[in-house]
Amino acid sequence: MLRAFQRFSLEKQIFVSFVGFATVLLLLTMGVSLVLDISRQLRSTDDLIRSTASYISSLDSVKAMLKQGYPDPAVTRQLDSLNESLEGLHVIVVCDANSLRFYHTSRQEGGDSFVEGDQEAILQGSEPYITTGYGTYGTQRRAFHGVEDSDGTILGFVMTSVFTADISAHIQSLILYCMLLFAAALVVALGLSRGLVALLRRSLLGYHPTELLELYLQQGEVLNAVEDGLVATDSKGKVVFANQAACQLLQREEKALKGRRLDQVFRESSCVQVAHTGQPVHNRSCVIGNHQVLASEVPIPGQSGYSGVLNIFHDKTELQKLSDELSGARYMLDTLRFFNHEFMNKLHVILGYLQTGEPEKAASFIMNTSLVSSQSIRATADCIRVSSICALVIGKMMHAAELGIRLTVAPDSYCRQEDLLLPEEDFVTIVGNLLENAVEELSRGEHEVKEIRLSLYCRPDCNVIVCEDTGGGIPPQLQPHIFEKGVSSKGEGRGLGLCLIHQLVEERHGTIDVMTEAGAGTCFTLTFTSPAPSPDPSPNSPDETEA
Repeated sequence: MLRAFQRFSLEKQIFVSFVGFATVLLLLTMGVSLVLDISRQLRSTDDLIRSTASYISSLDSVKAMLKQGYPDPAVTRQLDSLNESLEGLHVIVVCDANSLRFYHTSRQEGGDSFVEGDQEAILQGSEPYITTGYGTYGTQRRAFHGVEDSDGTILGFVMTSVFTADISAHIQSLILYCMLLFAAALVVALGLSRGLVALLRRSLLGYHPTELLELYLQQGEVLNAVEDGLVATDSKGKVVFANQAACQLLQREEKALKGRRLDQVFRESSCVQVAHTGQPVHNRSCVIGNHQVLASEVPIPGQSGYSGVLNIFHDKTELQKLSDELSGARYMLDTLRFFNHEFMNKLHVILGYLQTGEPEKAASFIMNTSLVSSQSIRATADCIRVSSICALVIGKMMHAAELGIRLTVAPDSYCRQEDLLLPEEDFVTIVGNLLENAVEELSRGEHEVKEIRLSLYCRPDCNVIVCEDTGGGIPPQLQPHIFEKGVSSKGEGRGLGLCLIHQLVEERHGTIDVMTEAGAGTCFTLTFTSPAPSPDPSPNSPDETEA
């Protein structure tokens, strides 16, 4: 009931406001027009009587009549004809200097003398003037003009007039016309007001403004309550809406984001391409600041093509932490099982050495086995969360330990399944060959320090693999050919591992950097990056130069 009242009240307010505005506008327009028309009518009347009086006073026949001292029938006929030809002129009077009437339009109804008294000024030589006075026929608008001889002597005067009653009647008819026109315009305004309200209702798809306002406020609250970041962009990639989660994720206020291109604050955005092609992108792994996010870009249909893109950012940092804890527990359990199995095997080896009377070998075996501790295995499992890669590295650590070589994983390494930029099996092949080559190099000769350090840094946009050892280095004559098939410092039938690594790196558009020094060791650095986003197909806009 309240909503219906509000709806009716709002529609009534719109209707009344439009009608009131139209009424005020019409009143002002009609009022100004009426005032201008009345003023123009009065000026026209004054000009008529003034110019007529001036013309009559300049007639030689009138001057001659006044000089001879009695009316002239020819002048009377001339003035009668003039009076009949001038529409709107009511009275013409010609008097001599003594105010004796020589001509009057209505000769039978007027007196012999002009007795109103308004003529005194003109008989004294005043300039022509206009007055309003009361005469035989009522109130009149009068124009006085002197009749002068050639030497400037006042011979008499001419008075022309119109009845103010006729002027008032004309003004009243003009007012009535304006009122009728105002009433017609007001009826049209009422119809337009009703049409405007109906058009507004149709343009709002049947919703009323109060309902749309409620929907807008509720939508804002709902979108801001969503934990995922939501950013709406137009077809040119400019931000038109961003909820609170998106503002916090992009570290920008909503006012700072609106109107700005999204790729200026989120470089991996491809919303312009999505709006151009209409192909959505779902769950693309990206990095925003220190947050791992899944970005989805969904085109928004418009009247012609796609009007924009809805960008959805799902922050998986907290999920990643929970996953890491669960994965850590699982990896720890697997590690303990593996370590228990290996421990039992090593006990059997030690027991065999002791039973065969070789305690020195048992002692050496124990010393080498201590190179791999349960702590190092747990640390490796925490850093490397890809099962196949983790198992490979731990296996290589055990194998290296049996040969007296310490193989460690950099504590800041980070490797997750979803961040790999190349297939898991290719990753295993590369890491396995790098570690195998390093183990073989350190096991062949006498080296004071036998250590291998593996570093894995995997992010959604970049994967880096670093393997360094303390071996003898690569001979200078072999360095230009180390990636060729069959080239190796270990003898014939070898040299396949680096060739295979080089082939995989080229297929995945990666890079290999090799640093080696005789007697100090070798370091291989492999880098893989995600493909660069496609160029913007839309024309360049001035906003692209910002920031």
